[in-house]
Amino acid sequence: MKTGSLRARVIVTTLALLAIVLAAVVTAVTLAYRARLDGDLRSRLTNAGSAVERAGSAPSAKRLLPGLALEGIATRFAAPPGTGPTKTSSTIQTHGSLLTLDEVLPDRTRVVFSASRGSIDHAVTNLLLVELLVAAAALALATLLVVRGTRTALRPLSAVIETATRIAHGDSKLRLEPSRTDTELGSLAAAFDRMVDALERAIEDARASDAATRRFLADASHELRTPVAALQASVETLLREQPERPERDRLEAAVARDSERLGRLVNDLLGLARLEAHPARALVDLATIARPLVEDAHARAPHASITLSADDDTTVRGDPDALERVLRNLIDNALAVIQPTGRIDVHLQRRNGYVQAGVADDGPGVPEHERQRIFERFVRLDPSKPGHGLGLAIARRIAHQHHGDLTCDPTPSGASFTLRLPTGP
Repeated sequence: MKTGSLRARVIVTTLALLAIVLAAVVTAVTLAYRARLDGDLRSRLTNAGSAVERAGSAPSAKRLLPGLALEGIATRFAAPPGTGPTKTSSTIQTHGSLLTLDEVLPDRTRVVFSASRGSIDHAVTNLLLVELLVAAAALALATLLVVRGTRTALRPLSAVIETATRIAHGDSKLRLEPSRTDTELGSLAAAFDRMVDALERAIEDARASDAATRRFLADASHELRTPVAALQASVETLLREQPERPERDRLEAAVARDSERLGRLVNDLLGLARLEAHPARALVDLATIARPLVEDAHARAPHASITLSADDDTTVRGDPDALERVLRNLIDNALAVIQPTGRIDVHLQRRNGYVQAGVADDGPGVPEHERQRIFERFVRLDPSKPGHGLGLAIARRIAHQHHGDLTCDPTPSGASFTLRLPTGP
């Protein structure tokens, strides 16, 4: 990008164009003035020749000499040699700066008219001097006006520079806020404001992501510490004391239980970390995903009432594995809280450009003040239930990556969760 002075370029270009125009005008006026004076001089010579020719003789023609002299025409009479034909017409001849015209009167007297171009050159020189002085004055005045006008016209760019400098020094809320956006400077100011807004959003997102990462690492280390410590204690007891049965069986069962718990936690943490990558995009029918999940729930809770209702078209664009994980988590959570003969309703609806997947149960429900908190990482309303409090956090994160949302809705009894996904790309 060339970064020369815009103000200097505008001033130099404008003055150069003005100088070219002035030069063209001066040249045209000077040439036209010289041509007119030359034409007038030639016309006077021609008129003088015609007047003398009408006089017819030398004595009559001599009475015209004072008037011709006043017009700057010199006249000379001479008798032509011999007795040649009478010359009745003539052509103006040029000899340097002198114009001459020969006429032969009927009485054979030769009359030579001459006029100098010196007066024309002097008049043209004076005109040219005046034109140059006027052009120089006009160019000087134009320079002053162009400099002032350019400074005024480029004042908005100075405002952009000042605003950018203040933003760089920490005043991130400052904006140009142009009054018009249909001009070049208005479009520049609007684009500048949009760029600063985008940068501010990116900074806020980066800060939020950094804070979330720090919180995630702290929570993960805390959650991992407990099963690792329990597993280590059990293994050390087995190795150090070599207890007999049934104490040995109890410790081995604890090792297996803590190992399974640790494996589930690691899997959940890895799943949460993978969400930072962009998920795959494909056409996904949520009803096709939900049916095997509902059948699996029937097998796990044969006495419960588990229903599935779906509209004809429940297609969205997204990652099928990630969306299956969301629905599986919602159904698993419902299975964990209902009674053996409880009820789970899964319904899929297409509304206003979105597909809504709802999972409702008749369990104890979620208190109103906990409906947002349950989507935070490592939050468990019932610590006695299995899990680590990552399932709903992962599910909502998947929904957000698909430009949708996952909410816990108010309901008179039980719990109701709704996954809302756009149908478009």
